[in-house]
Amino acid sequence: MKIQIVDTDSEFDALEEPWNRLSDKTAPNFFCTFDYVRTAWKHFRGPNDRLYILVLSEGLSIVGIAPFYIGIERYGTWRIPHRTIRWIAMWEGDRPRLLVDGNEEIFWNEILCFIKSKKRSWDVFDLVEQPMDGPEGGVRSLVSRSGWYWEKVPDATDYYISLEGSWDDYLKGLSTDTRKTWRRKTKRLSSMLGNYTVEKISDPRQMGDALVRFVHLEQSGWKAEAGIGIGKNKRHLAFYEDLLFRLAEKGQAMVFFLTIKEEDIAGSICFLQRDTVYSRHTAYSPVHAAHSPGILIQAEIIQELFRGKYRELDLLGMREEGPPPMHKTEWATGRRETVHLTAYRTDSRLLPLVIAKRLKRIFIKRSEEIGQGKDDSVK
Repeated sequence: MKIQIVDTDSEFDALEEPWNRLSDKTAPNFFCTFDYVRTAWKHFRGPNDRLYILVLSEGLSIVGIAPFYIGIERYGTWRIPHRTIRWIAMWEGDRPRLLVDGNEEIFWNEILCFIKSKKRSWDVFDLVEQPMDGPEGGVRSLVSRSGWYWEKVPDATDYYISLEGSWDDYLKGLSTDTRKTWRRKTKRLSSMLGNYTVEKISDPRQMGDALVRFVHLEQSGWKAEAGIGIGKNKRHLAFYEDLLFRLAEKGQAMVFFLTIKEEDIAGSICFLQRDTVYSRHTAYSPVHAAHSPGILIQAEIIQELFRGKYRELDLLGMREEGPPPMHKTEWATGRRETVHLTAYRTDSRLLPLVIAKRLKRIFIKRSEEIGQGKDDSVK
């Protein structure tokens, strides 16, 4: 198997046709598609970032693509500069993966052997949100054999809804409390403000207005104060504007609004890849927060999707720091755990600092456990 490095924008653009052919057959998720990765690179690349896309071929056929880049970062108090290989799709993406036609573990072996041979080009290899029980097992095995030092920590949890069967069957599978709360909120909203309607926008000519409406909703609520979301800065807004138009032209973008008397009270942006829908962003008016409009529009979207020929609604990942995400945990039919893998070259000047930091964490954790044990014995 031959591996070629693509490191210019012109070479990247030339990959569109073979990338799309491969994606149509094998893409594990939307964030591996050419449209997403190319748009993310266009808008989020930094002045010191460089492309490092690995293209795997057998004969004249492209059979695998690893969409990486190399960025310059600084480590620790001493701000030591180092080069890190990362996924391009980590920018606003979810669960970045290889795009391969075949056994993913075999491709990982080829890629990691190739990267090992290019050790003068990088110091750290960083893989976010990799499958807990998937091909990354082979990655860990090869890393340990290759003489690299690696760390693994839990990463985001992805929630999803299977769209097999009917809406009625799905609803019956939810908890009694979830069903009762949804019905009560729906009834209360209609009785107090009038019947609501759901608007679905997929026409490319309407995407500009839809994005303006969504950002207005988003900026009226808590996301503006938290500095997150589509409208948090000009760069993110330009990225989503570009991506929405690009996808809408191919029938892969949908924007939903929950409205009452021509007032938007909630909105949701979804992307489509084959038979899977990705719920990327949701926003709602804080004026109507008591009615849980974000959950109401989610329920309406789920009903809409059950009427179509879709397999899954992917609610995407969340790092569960704090209360559980009720709008996901109570409505999901399943979850996928991911891990964050980071590899360091054993001859890297960062390694002593990384190991010292890890030992410090272990020591602190052990001290806390001993202290807790003493407290329990006193009680």
